[in-house]
Amino acid sequence: MRRLIMLPHTLLLYAGLALGSMVYAADGTPLAMDKTLHDQLPEKIKNQGYISLVTDAHYPPCEVFADDNKTMLGFEPDLWDAMGKVLGVAIKPASIDFDGLIPGVKSGRYDMAMECISDSLEREKQVTFVNYAYATNEVYTLAGNKSIVSDPLSLCGLKVGVQSGTDFQHAVTEIFSPNCVKNGKPDIKITALPSADAVLLALYAGRIDFVLNDAAAAAAIKKVAPRPIRTVTMPLMPKYYLGIVVKPDNQQLAQTLLGALKVLYGNGEYARIMKKWDLEPVKLEQPGINLFTTRPM
Repeated sequence: MRRLIMLPHTLLLYAGLALGSMVYAADGTPLAMDKTLHDQLPEKIKNQGYISLVTDAHYPPCEVFADDNKTMLGFEPDLWDAMGKVLGVAIKPASIDFDGLIPGVKSGRYDMAMECISDSLEREKQVTFVNYAYATNEVYTLAGNKSIVSDPLSLCGLKVGVQSGTDFQHAVTEIFSPNCVKNGKPDIKITALPSADAVLLALYAGRIDFVLNDAAAAAAIKKVAPRPIRTVTMPLMPKYYLGIVVKPDNQQLAQTLLGALKVLYGNGEYARIMKKWDLEPVKLEQPGINLFTTRPM
């Protein structure tokens, strides 16, 4: 699972960007329901009048709670609200620990999950992805740490903090540490922590040497970090597709969500949302289904 991770108080940076129940297209007109797409929704969703969505609302600019601790802000809430308008149904989000997102969809408790979830072969064996963006990574370290440079071997023997269950951990164990060992260097020592906030706090406290994080979050994290940090781009950094997660046997919903995204691409709303949240570099040219395998990078 990929994250654009910040501490909760970074919500202040976004307080002026939202709230409002009306969703508009890029030309300023309210988004209208597409009846064809509405009719394609599963009967269960049409009958109940909403799509149940699960997320972990602690990761701006993906999603985060507003001061009322109920309203969710971020580029994904903007996107799912716009999709709901196109489909003519409400989107009812719930926030749980990220480890429960995919199991919650697989069990049928929730219709879909969104939380900047990265598409992978392993995950495509469990769920279907409706892809809508990219994610790229950088190394985050304290500004005073000059030992980490653009050479991936500069990470060897150091301590990295990762959030349990994320693809950041896979990047270390499957890419960076094997590269160290292949070159006769010690592997990277992993400290797994339960939350994104705990990972960043460990970095600020000097308990770990570096963190892997999404490149798109760098500017905002630097603004609120209690100690100066710097980011380093280096070879071997993976690039991922992000996507909405649905049950693999619910292709009717997956295709309808894809249709809603195509509408938002066509009317400019997708581009407007990505620009609003300074995410233009990770815009996906066209949405798709299970792009890790159907459109490999």
